[in-house]
Amino acid sequence: MSRIGTNLLTLAALVFVASTMLYAFWPAASAPPSPPADSAVLSEQVPPVDLAQLFLRPDSPAMTGLLAATWAALGYHALRLRLEGRRLARARQAAEIEGRPLPPQGAGPPVPGDLLRLHERDGNLAEHGPLIVSLLVGALWPWLLSPYPLISFLLSTVTLAGALAAALRGVRVGPVVQRSSTLGFVAGWALLVSFALFTGLLEQRLGVPQTSAALIALLIGAVAAVGVQLRMPKRIGFSVALIWGLIGIAAGTVTTDATIATATVVAIAIIAVALVRVTT
Repeated sequence: MSRIGTNLLTLAALVFVASTMLYAFWPAASAPPSPPADSAVLSEQVPPVDLAQLFLRPDSPAMTGLLAATWAALGYHALRLRLEGRRLARARQAAEIEGRPLPPQGAGPPVPGDLLRLHERDGNLAEHGPLIVSLLVGALWPWLLSPYPLISFLLSTVTLAGALAAALRGVRVGPVVQRSSTLGFVAGWALLVSFALFTGLLEQRLGVPQTSAALIALLIGAVAAVGVQLRMPKRIGFSVALIWGLIGIAAGTVTTDATIATATVVAIAIIAVALVRVTT
């Protein structure tokens, strides 16, 4: 059984974690000094929150925990694949079927040879290709965010698409293919970041006020999240990541823009309803 896919996925996960960790702790570029202004005017002008940086350079324990949990989820997934690959290799040797075709599958309950046949492609590159591309692209685009926001957003959608494809494709456990709650968590983080970049793009490129841009992104994101969660029954990782991140957005904007904070709470309620539906 080829392990090239598993090995490349492990490498891609390490690259992603190292890059995003370095970006998170890399000193942000300081803004140029503002000209002197009346203190009363300054008190009324509260700078808007950079939603993307809430996820990429978190400054609160909750959002730092979300990013760390995403790293841990990727590490767990890669480690699980490697351990499963070794277990299957030992099983093949024990069954003395290494180097010759597996016996034809019978009509009855699956026997060890049948299960090994089902897992033959688990380590192939095609099996893990979407997630590998997602992680490698995700390791790159944060560094392009400041000079090239549009390119960063487009690349973040590639990260999102790959993570969603991997989460919805599932992981084989014996004769059954199950949706992965771990990959769902990673996809949830990717969805949050992608729509945070979308909000910034609407604001910077189209001149949409941040409040309106955030409301548009939250509406689209909540509808998309419900659609994805309904396709992942009994798996809560995707919605847990979304609710976690949305709580962080609400906490980060409650003192600067109560409208965004309120809309975020509404989005949390919508996602929570979908989560209850698929778990009961």
